[in-house]
Amino acid sequence: MRVISLFLCCMLISYAAVAQRNYVPGTIVTLKNDSLKGFIDFRNWYQSPGEIVFKGSLSDANEQRFKPADINGFKVAEPDVEYVSRKLRIDITRQDIKSLNESTERIVQDTPVFLMRIVTGPYNLYQYIDPFSRAHYIYDAVDVPARELEYIQQYVERSSGSGIFTDERYKDQLAALFADNAELSEKAGKVPYREANLKKLFLAYNTYKAPGSGTQQPVRVQKKAHLPVTYGIMGGIAFNSYPFSGAAFLGQGEYENTQSPVGGIWTDIPLGRNGRNISFVAELLYKKLEANGDLHGVYNGAVVKFAFSYLQLNTLFRYTYPTKTAIRPYINAGIGNGFVIKTSENRILRSRDTQWQVAIDGPRKYEQTLVGGIGVKIYKVNVEARYTTGNGFSPYPGGKSAIHSFQILAAYGF
Repeated sequence: MRVISLFLCCMLISYAAVAQRNYVPGTIVTLKNDSLKGFIDFRNWYQSPGEIVFKGSLSDANEQRFKPADINGFKVAEPDVEYVSRKLRIDITRQDIKSLNESTERIVQDTPVFLMRIVTGPYNLYQYIDPFSRAHYIYDAVDVPARELEYIQQYVERSSGSGIFTDERYKDQLAALFADNAELSEKAGKVPYREANLKKLFLAYNTYKAPGSGTQQPVRVQKKAHLPVTYGIMGGIAFNSYPFSGAAFLGQGEYENTQSPVGGIWTDIPLGRNGRNISFVAELLYKKLEANGDLHGVYNGAVVKFAFSYLQLNTLFRYTYPTKTAIRPYINAGIGNGFVIKTSENRILRSRDTQWQVAIDGPRKYEQTLVGGIGVKIYKVNVEARYTTGNGFSPYPGGKSAIHSFQILAAYGF
């Protein structure tokens, strides 16, 4: 049930991120090559977008939608990204492990698409991520139509033995394209089909060719915007309650609510291409739990004392609501994994005239916790209200030691 609740919570966070618009200054290039300035709903797309949403001003209630066939391209100012529209015949057949282990019919797409510009110059290099998350690289020039650099993997059945066949015809394409530069043409025959390598090759050729090419566009390479990874320290106070239950002696009592410190370090890693406002947060925290209870029923009159120190690793997904100011609210949810590093108290006093004894022989050393919180980020400072629920330290099937904690936390990022 807890896993289902966490899954639903994460789904709601993801849905909120997708539904929230993220308008940034941008420019539409019309079919007549006119510039239309305004704001574009920028999603830092991983797969190439099938359409974009545009409005002339942030206060404009009307949204315009443009598909690749409707415009020549678009640009966004922050980050500096440009997409062009090209009609392209391209093989988008799946090339994952499952598809490469069986014969499949090739899927060829012949429609206008948005291509992300990577290198500009005498020869332009673009990237297209198809609906199956496969990366394609395309080139064109002033008098050369857009064409895919072909790299194909497929399952081939042969009498001599079936298997995966790799066709690296892009190397021959590049060697012919750069034939007037012997050094680069030779390198083209060895270059891997990866963005960084192809970018470097096109940039070298364009720099070599540009002085006499007559092109009006300067040689330029698209720099990827890397969203910053932040880290810092955090601390606060936890208000703990212990609704223990079950037939075991742990569940036969009333336990005092307690307060305890919480503190540690954290890092926030943006998941940029999947949503600019979604991030992965990892926290390493120290916490202490103290549960003192008076037992009743068959254990009436007995007193128990527990005190455990934990080192806990939290893994959270966070959605930060975009605002135009430095004040940004957020929500997060995830899982905690706590490990007992010190046992200070684990005792039971069965009656007033007896000695204290060990209460639990072998308390559970690993605690699983569900974590959820809501907070606000103000410049480098985060303030958060958080609720956690864990399965505690009871090793008994008949004795549940659920621990509920309401926490007030503050964090500072470097």
